[in-house]
Amino acid sequence: MEEKQVLEYIKKAFDLKEKKDYKSAIDLLKNIPEENSEVQAQIGELYFLMNEYEQALEYFKKAEKINSDYFNSTLTVEFANILYLNGEIDKALKYLQKCDMQTIRNSQNPDILNFLGLLEVDNMNFIEAIQYFSRATNLDSKNSKYFYNLGNAYFFNGWYKESQKAYSQAIYLKPENLDYKYSLAYLYFDNKDFQKAKKEVNTILELNPNYSQARVLKALLLFEDKDFLTAQKILEENLQKGFDDDFTKTSLSKVYVELNIFEKAENILKEVIKHNPENLNILSDLAEVYIKEKKYDKALEIVKKIIKHNPNYISGNILGARTSYLKEDYEQTKEYAQNIISLDMNCSEGYYYLALAREKMNDTEEAIECMKRAILYDLNNPKYYAKMSDLYKSKKDYKTALDYISEAESLDNSNEYKFAYKELVKLNRRV
Repeated sequence: MEEKQVLEYIKKAFDLKEKKDYKSAIDLLKNIPEENSEVQAQIGELYFLMNEYEQALEYFKKAEKINSDYFNSTLTVEFANILYLNGEIDKALKYLQKCDMQTIRNSQNPDILNFLGLLEVDNMNFIEAIQYFSRATNLDSKNSKYFYNLGNAYFFNGWYKESQKAYSQAIYLKPENLDYKYSLAYLYFDNKDFQKAKKEVNTILELNPNYSQARVLKALLLFEDKDFLTAQKILEENLQKGFDDDFTKTSLSKVYVELNIFEKAENILKEVIKHNPENLNILSDLAEVYIKEKKYDKALEIVKKIIKHNPNYISGNILGARTSYLKEDYEQTKEYAQNIISLDMNCSEGYYYLALAREKMNDTEEAIECMKRAILYDLNNPKYYAKMSDLYKSKKDYKTALDYISEAESLDNSNEYKFAYKELVKLNRRV
């Protein structure tokens, strides 16, 4: 084909692209011989714009093979996006490094902004991810995946109300997508809105009884209702069906713990840790099993591994403080508590465990001061008020102790606090 005719075809294809007639543009460009790198890349971009990523990847790779120097910034980032979605993350990042990132960040292409948002999520830069996904939704308000990714970023950042709104919009745009419904169900579950979570899970399982993650969530909801045997049955069925993912296994381990089947809980978590040795949440789950078995030394070995992986991991230090306290090693409890406070001066749990240690060291006044700080940073935790009540009770200040246990009972109407309240009422009458 003569060069003049090639240029005419490319110009016509460009006009069709501007009219969003991508299929006709592709059909036209396919008439040009395959050895033309520019044409193969343009076909790849058109498939990319049609969200046909497998085809887009095929043509981008053809263009790369002919002449990898052809790609401009836009095509390069689109190619990187496709590679990323295909799981070729290292290669995607390599291509992205070739781009003028300032130009890319200012892009008005929502797919590119969505890609940049996904990269920020991978790097746990959730605020930046939210900004990219928000811009993508503003540019294309009918694309459900942008709203879904925005919902995920909000969720990871702890902005649950915004996350719910974004997930709901994604579902509105694509109601048949069960992944969107599942994410909303999990958000409800994570926020302890179990009735709404149940409703979403039941809807998903009516449409697809074998949706593995929804089955796990159903089991976890049964777990919350203390129906451990039915939860166990569902999760073991998942494994029998070949759904041996980490979510199923770690959830089953929690059920085994409640049923006092500790050996199975240990074994299943160790199996998960073998191929995921740096997952701090799963390591923490194994430590919790050891705590239930009162194997405190083993639990503390896990805590040390966790903190070695990430010295700034506050949850690991909280786990260490709790385990040390249960082991009756109050000096070590104090050390972990001080670590927590040094990492976050507003962390109520640090002051709580420091108070527990001080109490056991017969320093009641210092324990009270620590508990005041714990309550200051978390006004709605009933165990803090209950502990403060215990401390004042030990000083025989029954009136102040009654005030604090009253606050605990108002936050949690459990039998434990009711009993403590009644006892203090009696003590106050005697005084």
